[in-house]
Amino acid sequence: MKGKKMISITGHYNEFTVFLAVIVGILASYTALDIMSKMMKKQRNNYLWLTLSAASMGIGVGAMHYIAMLAYYVPVSFHFNAVLSVIALIIAISGSLGAFWTFWKWGTSVWSGLILGSSILGTHYIAMAAIETEAHIHYAVLSVLLSIIIALVVAFYAMHLFFRSKSVKANPFLKLVSSILLGIGISAMHFISMYGMKLHIEHSVVRRWGQWLPYQAPFSNMIASITITLLIVFLLVAAFKRQEEVRDSQLKEEYYQSLFNYNPNIVCAVDLYGNIQTINPKGIELTGYTLHQMEKIPFPYMFREAEKAEEYMWKSLSGDSVYYEATLIRKDNQPVYVEVTQMPIIVHGQIKGSYVIAKDVTDRKKAQQQLLDLQEDLKRTLSQQDGAIFKFVKNDEGYIHTMCEGKMIREMGYEEIDVVGKTLEEFLPESYAKENKGYYEKAWAGEKVSYEVLLNDFAYYTKLIPHIYKGEVKEVIGSIVDVTDLHEAREKLAKSESMYRSVLSTMSEGVVFHDLEGNLIAANAYAAKILNVPYDQILSVNPFGLDWEIIHPDGTPFALEDIPSVRCLRTKEPVRNTVMGIYLNEKKLTWLSVNAEPLQESKYYKGVVVTFYDITKQQEQEQDLLHSNQQMIIAKEEAEKANQAKSEFLSKVSHELRTPLNSILGYAQILEEQGEKDLTEKQLNRIRKILKAGNHLLYLINETLDLSKIESGHLAINLEPVSVKEAIEDALKIMKPLAKDKHSILYTRFHAYQEVFVEVDELRFQQILLNLLTNAIKYSPAYRDITIYTEITQHHVTILIEDRGFGIPASELNRIFEPFYRVNRLEKDGTGIGLALVKQLVVLMNGTCGVRSEEGKGSTFWVRFPLAHPPVPKRLSSEGEAEPFLGFSMPTSIVYIEDNDTNIELMQSILSPYKNVKLLVAKTGENGIGLIRSISPDMILIDIDLPDMNGFEVCTQLQLEKELKHIPRVALSASAMQSDIDQAFLVGFSEYVTKPIHISTFLNVLKRLTKA
Repeated sequence: MKGKKMISITGHYNEFTVFLAVIVGILASYTALDIMSKMMKKQRNNYLWLTLSAASMGIGVGAMHYIAMLAYYVPVSFHFNAVLSVIALIIAISGSLGAFWTFWKWGTSVWSGLILGSSILGTHYIAMAAIETEAHIHYAVLSVLLSIIIALVVAFYAMHLFFRSKSVKANPFLKLVSSILLGIGISAMHFISMYGMKLHIEHSVVRRWGQWLPYQAPFSNMIASITITLLIVFLLVAAFKRQEEVRDSQLKEEYYQSLFNYNPNIVCAVDLYGNIQTINPKGIELTGYTLHQMEKIPFPYMFREAEKAEEYMWKSLSGDSVYYEATLIRKDNQPVYVEVTQMPIIVHGQIKGSYVIAKDVTDRKKAQQQLLDLQEDLKRTLSQQDGAIFKFVKNDEGYIHTMCEGKMIREMGYEEIDVVGKTLEEFLPESYAKENKGYYEKAWAGEKVSYEVLLNDFAYYTKLIPHIYKGEVKEVIGSIVDVTDLHEAREKLAKSESMYRSVLSTMSEGVVFHDLEGNLIAANAYAAKILNVPYDQILSVNPFGLDWEIIHPDGTPFALEDIPSVRCLRTKEPVRNTVMGIYLNEKKLTWLSVNAEPLQESKYYKGVVVTFYDITKQQEQEQDLLHSNQQMIIAKEEAEKANQAKSEFLSKVSHELRTPLNSILGYAQILEEQGEKDLTEKQLNRIRKILKAGNHLLYLINETLDLSKIESGHLAINLEPVSVKEAIEDALKIMKPLAKDKHSILYTRFHAYQEVFVEVDELRFQQILLNLLTNAIKYSPAYRDITIYTEITQHHVTILIEDRGFGIPASELNRIFEPFYRVNRLEKDGTGIGLALVKQLVVLMNGTCGVRSEEGKGSTFWVRFPLAHPPVPKRLSSEGEAEPFLGFSMPTSIVYIEDNDTNIELMQSILSPYKNVKLLVAKTGENGIGLIRSISPDMILIDIDLPDMNGFEVCTQLQLEKELKHIPRVALSASAMQSDIDQAFLVGFSEYVTKPIHISTFLNVLKRLTKA
């Protein structure tokens, strides 16, 4: 093109063809999503629906692009490259297939949208590349980028909307919106890209309309018609299949309804709360209730075994199928025995209730019960005979007994459970089992066998008779007769004696038997060991004549009649768990727990059995534990007394310091206010230094009290959302004068998202910032800058205050927040309370704090709090900010009850400039009450510490008098303890003002309360 002049050409769009392109895009999108929705139901032929939906989308996208390109008329010849056109169509179909496959398999609208958008873009630009013309085509980069963004965003959002329609019962409206959005988005992408396309031809080329010009409209209409027809065919196929599914669904519903209505068993549905929602006619017939009546009865309470039914119901509602038998109670209270099967109802993966099928088995139960009754009757008959009858059969394990009844079995020491289901080896000794097994083998061979055996001290005669059926032995029936009557009593007695001796010798307790005179009849070896007596001499011990020292747990000695065995013989009642301490020798004290039980032979008491065991270690542990508990109680009481003493001391110190401070700061404020006219600048500066020093002392007092309140858990914290930015700005305004004195500049560096909120007590939060800023200024040399900035994460905001001061040695960093600790080398005013108070307040408000420091370079203190939601906007108060006091607008009478002359003179000095204020003074509570009754003033000021009664009592008495209770009352006190403030408001004070008084604030309080 070098040396040839290029000219730009433009064309125009055929509006109808453009409309056709948009319609094809929307119809293709709707057809693809509609067919895809069938696939998402996870029925058969899913791959067929996937292919059809991809073909619909791909063919529609390809057709739409070619129709849209044919809608653009330009005066230049062009035609399409067939290979690239086919590739564009293949990309459209394969890309749609990949997008829908991804959505079907993983349900992700992100990746499926990206794949679909990419295939649309690929189809468009390959189709554009297929254009062959003598003109040179150039694309505007912005249009290309915009078309790419539109294709990807629209494809993603359309798939996202369709995903919602899939999850909300296939909402047709969302499906339609998805289709329209996708179709219009594809069209918009195409035309925006076309808008950025520029055609250039050589000047020498003769302009003529394109060779396809006469055929563009018919050809585009033909493509549109074929595509629309094909898409409609796809929709009709899908609709036809949908109709088939609806018919199949209706038929299945009728099958299920017939199964429900004509089921011979009870069938019902129960919701998540156990309420019956529906029940079949058989259920109504069998229970006698109507459905309306059953809706009021929880399902488990339809059964006699309600707890069991409820347990199985909840098991079913947790996802398990259960089976159980129960007794249904009809409306007429008749029982119906049923077998219940209960299974969960699961809809869209969630349990919505449970199905219940209950089969009436009343007749079978009655037949079973009759059979059981017959068997039980036969069993009782057999069990009452003197001998015994048993049966056995043979299997791989040996000879198994299937029945065993009769008195003889129990007399031999066995129960039915010991024999039935067992082989001989499982309940007989090995030698007896081997001997009996030989007889069993003969009987199983078909012989009738009789034999005598001695077992368990019994001699018995046994006869075995085989039961033969069709030439085979099916079972053997045996009978037993007892022949040991003459020897039974003697053998039984010998066995009992042996058993008792064995028990006594193995017991872990000492056991002795003695008669009415105290003579020991028997004792075990452990009794001799505990009592420190040789076993061969134990029977010579007589408990009535012992010289051992025996004491109670409290150390008092045992009287003879209190010894358990003696008391048992005397009262003929058991004695339980008596604790005795016995000195078996001069040094060793042994503690025993003793029980005594009377022995009875016929109707006469012949002696007593005494059991005892050593509890010396347990007793010593109890004494140690008791001593430890007493020490803990004493320590707790001492700690509480110390804490109370500390609080009282701090309150007293605070009161004693505030009282003179009231005069110092009060007169200083008056002099400062009046001295601007009468005093020199030098005198004013001295007064301001007095105010500064006094306020500093007041600040230290308040910090000490705050720290004490925190340690005792009495500091009230009111958490609310507070703006970090506003709090920092307020603190900087306050600290600027102090920084100015040091020639320091306070810098701020806020985070980009600076308007954040934390949930804190606003006053205490401000106190933390002021303490940290004060330290930064105080411990930095002059002309050094201070920086406060924030760091914000997802959940926290950190406020950092960075100075360029002296820094803190690494060895002292872990103690910097301890109360009263100060860095050794820094000779600055302070008490070491400020940072300790900061840490305590931060912890109380759910925050953390810390410090980074490098000696000689400076320190960075930080506090971190969780982020909070902004507060709900409140309507602005019409009162606005507090204004300076401008005086009283009308005559006001004030009674001041105060016994301190200095405080009285100060109050008179404060109010003397206001001519319409009349101040009357009383120095005792009684005189003050009398003065108030006589003149009924506009305002009452009451000091809490009065000589005859305290201010609380004065206020309480005034509150009881109807004529005086309406007068505003202000408490003036040097006590700043929260308990005193709470008590003041409780007895009726309108305000509580702590000394020293801030005059302007105090006067505004008076004006507000008197409305003067």
